Amino acid sequence: MSIEQLARANVRTLTPYQSARRLDGKGDVWLNANEYFQAPEFQLTAQTLNRYPECQPPVVIERYATYSGVKPEQVLVSRGADEGIELLIRVFCEPGQDAVLYCPPTYGMYGVSAETLGVERRTVPSKADLQLDLPAIADNLNSVKLIYVCSPNR
Repeated sequence: MSIEQLARANVRTLTPYQSARRLDGKGDVWLNANEYFQAPEFQLTAQTLNRYPECQPPVVIERYATYSGVKPEQVLVSRGADEGIELLIRVFCEPGQDAVLYCPPTYGMYGVSAETLGVERRTVPSKADLQLDLPAIADNLNSVKLIYVCSPNR
């Protein structure tokens, strides 16, 4: 089964958002990208660095894929772990139907994001030595769409 087939039906049919800048629009002001309409006098300060970065920067993806030994389409760039966790649940889990599985003690946002999005939270505690309990995980996979494995899990 491909990753596209695992994604929720409504996500597969979404038209991706693209700002005018990404569509080769013309002009210097990009209000639809939530940019301020007046350019400040240029100085290298936090104020002059207020533009949104590319959300999936090709160079970062390519280099991380090479470093990790995976394909570029297997890399997701996010602005922190919380965003990545939530994006994966939004894309792959149907609220009220699917579940995510994680192994406490671990990062708390797996459960918070799943609960917020109406997705079942399923846990399989780690063993005393903090190793995964693979047989117990295998016994709890019914309706699980995502398994979060945190490494290091401390």
